Amino acid sequence: MESRQFRLKKVKSQIRLFLPLGLLLISVALIMLGQFDSPYLNQFQMTVQETVAPIVRGVSAPIRWSKTAWTACGNFVQTYHQNQKLRAENEGLKNWRNLAWQLECDQRGLKEALNYIPPQSASFVTGKVLTDNGGRFVRSLIVGVGTAGGVSKGDVAMTSAGVLGRVVAVGENVSRLMLLTDYASRVPVSVGENRVPAILSGDGSDYPKIIALPENKTVSAGDVVLSSGQVGVFPAGLGIGIVEVVETGDIKVRLFEETIPDFVRLVNFGLNDVLLADDCATEAP
Repeated sequence: MESRQFRLKKVKSQIRLFLPLGLLLISVALIMLGQFDSPYLNQFQMTVQETVAPIVRGVSAPIRWSKTAWTACGNFVQTYHQNQKLRAENEGLKNWRNLAWQLECDQRGLKEALNYIPPQSASFVTGKVLTDNGGRFVRSLIVGVGTAGGVSKGDVAMTSAGVLGRVVAVGENVSRLMLLTDYASRVPVSVGENRVPAILSGDGSDYPKIIALPENKTVSAGDVVLSSGQVGVFPAGLGIGIVEVVETGDIKVRLFEETIPDFVRLVNFGLNDVLLADDCATEAP
């Protein structure tokens, strides 16, 4: 048994010793044979190539598939990152679009506010409406301009449509407007072609009412309501609204400016010394 194992070890050692030399001799022989143009040799080479080619294709197929799969994975990862980048750019473009819409609306509001041209004796400033502090009885707005912008208490708030209200409180950078619909608002007006004097009184609704008509004086639906200039709070001739409803004891006026605008023009007509007292303002119950 030991002699057999000894012989096997001897054979293995001889193979390891002569295998490199044998491979080298075979390589040299193949190189030398390649130099001869023998039909038998060419036929042998073709036979070997035809036999080995399918084996090589079969062995290389998984490598090609792996390479294709790796390339596909790389393309997928690249596409994913590009998609994330495009999503971020799309969100940024949406923000710019929203900003463009806001600027377009602001520009439109400014153009509408600039349609009204005050007389040369008046000064004005245009401000953006910040908040609506309206309630059931109190109807007021906060505008983003104050004494730093030249606003004074008593300035008339106007839009391209007509009178909106007046400034009742002023800070350095903001002002508070009392609207014509406010419960405490009282404005001397003239109604219709006959300039019937009356008072426009806010009642917290969208349609202020006409009160204090002189005896034997009547108004009709469709009559234009203008400021009369009496008492000196508003100058005469400013557009306010149109008589909408005439019923017994109830005359409603639809204002020219029915909505809350984005911008208002605060006009100083030089009448700010004649103001309603601060204690006339009311608070929502």
